[in-house]
Amino acid sequence: MKTPSWLRPVGGAVAVALLVIASVVLVALAADVLRWDRRIDEGDTSYQARTAATWQPSTLLPRGVSSALLGVGDDVEFRRVVDQFWKSEPRQPIQEFNDVTRRSAAERNLARAFDDDASPQRRSVLATLRAALLLEEGRNTPTQRQVFVRRAIEQLKQAATLDPGSETAMYDLELALKLLRASGSGVAGSGDTRAPLPAPGAGSATSGGGF
Repeated sequence: MKTPSWLRPVGGAVAVALLVIASVVLVALAADVLRWDRRIDEGDTSYQARTAATWQPSTLLPRGVSSALLGVGDDVEFRRVVDQFWKSEPRQPIQEFNDVTRRSAAERNLARAFDDDASPQRRSVLATLRAALLLEEGRNTPTQRQVFVRRAIEQLKQAATLDPGSETAMYDLELALKLLRASGSGVAGSGDTRAPLPAPGAGSATSGGGF
């Protein structure tokens, strides 16, 4: 069927409008690339300085749209989960129910991020942090120490497999094995046998800009 002559100018106008919209979206996306890069770098710098940090910029496109198009969602989520881990104050003794709640939430988010993230290096860091929480749980629960230490060892083995170059994972794995041998001898241990937790910069070499 022959296209009516009056439809031709309408079709041309629609095509021009679509090209204009596409151009506007591309310009906005290019601007958002710069905003995301700058905000993540600034957030990392703030985090290293132990000041309030945020990794989500104001964007021209809806934030969820630009994040998905640019593929930065995993980077930001990784930083947020690691931040939550440290805010749970894993080095401090548990004194009240809120302490348990914070650490439980941190552990759940570490587990979820581990399952969702595609980066072996980031997954290694997340597994190492989960192991740190398990070691601390074992320290606070002497009767179940072996259970928690064994679970931590499994996490650290995963971490070392995912990133064989991770010195933190290897060091903590060696320490966890020593703790397991000590607990297996029937000696609960004296003093502070807490496993050293990863330093605040853990994972900085794998996250793009670092903390």
